[in-house]
Amino acid sequence: MSDYHKQKALQATNNRIESNLKQSNFFIRNKWTVIGFGIFVSAWAPTQVPVSYGVRRKSAMELSNLSYNELVIVTAVLYTLTCVLGHFIWKWQDKQALNKLLKKKKELEAELGIPTKN
Repeated sequence: MSDYHKQKALQATNNRIESNLKQSNFFIRNKWTVIGFGIFVSAWAPTQVPVSYGVRRKSAMELSNLSYNELVIVTAVLYTLTCVLGHFIWKWQDKQALNKLLKKKKELEAELGIPTKN
């Protein structure tokens, strides 16, 4: 690969690293949106009837022995657990991708003879 292509690859890698850092921590950056959506889903989900063509389905309230308030709490807890799990999984995936990009950047800098910054 020529030096020109290596420089372009290094520039693309730097841009991907910057993009990765900017887009990480989705739940932290959008906490009010996530909280608002969670409140909406928690209030709406217990009464929602699944749509099926020609078949009458039952809502969660009709199927369970729980009251509306209890179903809202259960939905909110499940939503919170899903968000926490998603946060840690995406954080781990972002870290893995960032490490891979940093390794590629270091290799390209070594090939180009650019001193690495610490």
